[in-house]
Amino acid sequence: MKKCRYCGRKISGSFEFCCPKCENSYTKNMENAEDKIKYFLIGMIIGFLVMLYGVLSNSDSIIGSGIIIMGIVTVVLPFATPETVALLGYQKSRIVGRILGILLIIVGIWVGFV
Repeated sequence: MKKCRYCGRKISGSFEFCCPKCENSYTKNMENAEDKIKYFLIGMIIGFLVMLYGVLSNSDSIIGSGIIIMGIVTVVLPFATPETVALLGYQKSRIVGRILGILLIIVGIWVGFV
């Protein structure tokens, strides 16, 4: 069974979406996501560089801060792989992305400050 690319409901036939509303929402969200990918990449690079600086200076708090930065970026901009979107649908994959971002923040706090 195929699943709707937006909501993840099971659909039959050769359609990609279960209804026109899902198709319109998916198209609108994908257009908005294309504009925000550069911010996601910049945030991840900054978090990685902070973490790398922490490794080089042997400072756990700086390493944790880099992980927290990457977690915050993931919570704010929860992009998922196309495979995850195909498996869960766009809406659920964003929720999973946010949950993983929260876990990154928790790991960053644990690594840097506990």
